[in-house]
Amino acid sequence: MGPDFVAQCAQLAMLLELSSSPKPGNVDRCHDFSEIKFSDFLVSAVSAYPVFRQAAQNQGQVGYLILQGVQAWGKWKLQSNTHFGSLVLMIPLACAAGAAAAWNPKDGADDLRCELARILQQSSVDDAVDFYRAFFLAGARVADVNEFSLKDPNSGLQLRRNGKTLLDLMKLSQGHDLIAREWSTNFERSFRLADRIKEKIGELGPNDGIVLTFLEALHQVPDSLICAKFGSEKAGQVSARAGEAMRDETLESARTLDRELLVEDINPGSTADLIAASLFISLLKGLRF
Repeated sequence: MGPDFVAQCAQLAMLLELSSSPKPGNVDRCHDFSEIKFSDFLVSAVSAYPVFRQAAQNQGQVGYLILQGVQAWGKWKLQSNTHFGSLVLMIPLACAAGAAAAWNPKDGADDLRCELARILQQSSVDDAVDFYRAFFLAGARVADVNEFSLKDPNSGLQLRRNGKTLLDLMKLSQGHDLIAREWSTNFERSFRLADRIKEKIGELGPNDGIVLTFLEALHQVPDSLICAKFGSEKAGQVSARAGEAMRDETLESARTLDRELLVEDINPGSTADLIAASLFISLLKGLRF
């Protein structure tokens, strides 16, 4: 699977996730946030292309590539976090797709999953340190933890002293962070949602299929970004509302929920990142519209 095709699939996945509307509480083609705009996410997706291509060519370790992806924002004067979670999920997938050069999507995803598991297992202490640097640069948000906190500028030294790899850190965080949980389970949920997205798009077309899969995912598991900002009770309430909205295929309930979440500044951003990764897998596996 050529590096240009892998990078195209990754970029398209980010753009499809971004533009689908209404995705309650997230920036989409119909509205911005006060501090970050739809156009910022477009720029972010375009800036990631060379990094995904590098990943598919095995040019750099995962942590370094995540850092490169965030640093690319600065070249375009982006000052807010756009796709940090998406990069953390999608760069290892791009590495795996590039490594599985002989993989035929028609034969299933076994080779891709095997390569992904190998890449995650091979993560290093340097990957962890670069990930922390990328996190600070992106200005991302996570839940407070006592050990190896992403908010502690001295964590890099602690990582080296303790020999903690990036996968080690993800396993420590999997109980409270959706993205860490994917790393810790070889992206089990992302692959499952990729099949669901393909099914929904086949029934309803790209926009509605992606939106309803997003609502379903948000209903199944409370969003960790909401948990970090507002607590688990509020995250559970949003998940329950998403369950109600996903039963309305007209998307009117989703639009109502979107308006309510925007007023409260509630952003299920981790779920959006998960959908981008799932779309990437679906495209690699042959999804076409």
